[in-house]
Amino acid sequence: METNQCSTPLSRQQAQQLDLHLIPGLRNRLVAEMALRDIAQHQYVHFLSELTGRAPQTVARWIDPDHPGMPDLSSLALLSIQFGVDAGWLIGLSSARLPLATSLLPAALRSQLAPAKPAQANWLAPLLAQAQACAPYQVALMQGDDMAPLIQHGAPFFFDDSIQQVDTNGVYLLQYRGKTLVRHIEIRVGEGLLLRCENARYRTTLVRDHGHAHAMGLTILGRVKLAINACAM
Repeated sequence: METNQCSTPLSRQQAQQLDLHLIPGLRNRLVAEMALRDIAQHQYVHFLSELTGRAPQTVARWIDPDHPGMPDLSSLALLSIQFGVDAGWLIGLSSARLPLATSLLPAALRSQLAPAKPAQANWLAPLLAQAQACAPYQVALMQGDDMAPLIQHGAPFFFDDSIQQVDTNGVYLLQYRGKTLVRHIEIRVGEGLLLRCENARYRTTLVRDHGHAHAMGLTILGRVKLAINACAM
């Protein structure tokens, strides 16, 4: 029965006379691997240098057409990993071009070769922080597209119900004839209060003063502090 191993080790003389043909074989296989990747010949040195992190002068010796040299063991291992081929084939100990058996690599090396997982965006923490800051406020849901895209329909928003009158420009929650509305309110000197939707489809309303607003049945329920918009895909 044939085996893949020599039954007895070579003698010292046989070992000395054995022609492994490693150096030109390695050079030819490196060139073949680069040809498979459509690397132009004038780019061979640069490509191998980038692939292994070795100096251009060092890698140039590996593929010198007249006097090629052997890479050191670390460089040989890198070439095997980077080309994804068995190191035995690279140096000529195997006639078959076999892929690198990455599953058999030491665990520490495999962990270094594993692609890093992209960091997941921590979007929830800042959102919760903002919501926590609004804990003292009341929450309501936007009805309609009056304030889109600033506050989308169905979006929750927080409002400070301790504010019952307009002292500064801002976004306010109002009650008008039993309905709740959200509006930009702008104080206009000499004119009154301008109520405006974010959505340009809707008209603005000018209220002369708080007395006029009360007569219209318009009440300030609070000032909007934060809105959380979400878009279903």
